[in-house]
Amino acid sequence: MTAIRILLLCLGAAMICAMLRAHRPEMATAVSLAVGLAALLMTQDAFSELSSGVSRFVAMASMDGETSAIVLKAAGITILTELGVQICCDAGETALAGRIRLASRVVMLGMAMPLILQIVDS
Repeated sequence: MTAIRILLLCLGAAMICAMLRAHRPEMATAVSLAVGLAALLMTQDAFSELSSGVSRFVAMASMDGETSAIVLKAAGITILTELGVQICCDAGETALAGRIRLASRVVMLGMAMPLILQIVDS
């Protein structure tokens, strides 16, 4: 049901943004940003379920604290990166969106390096 609410909210915002973009592009970007954040907040219940599921996965996989922290940080970076990329694309800044993607990949690769080295050592 939450997905339908988010879909309807975003479709309505898309129509408003399309009308605003012709005369006030900065307002269209602001509306898009506000609705995007509202949609993200509407997924709060799903985040709590996701968090408990990841915790259960970590326990089942017998991961140590450092490994599970890396997994959780990577998931958070992925979600925030996607939000930033979409905001940049909505604002017409596709080059900036690409830089965000690249930076997040480099950061996550750096975070994963200890895990990669553990795998290679074993």
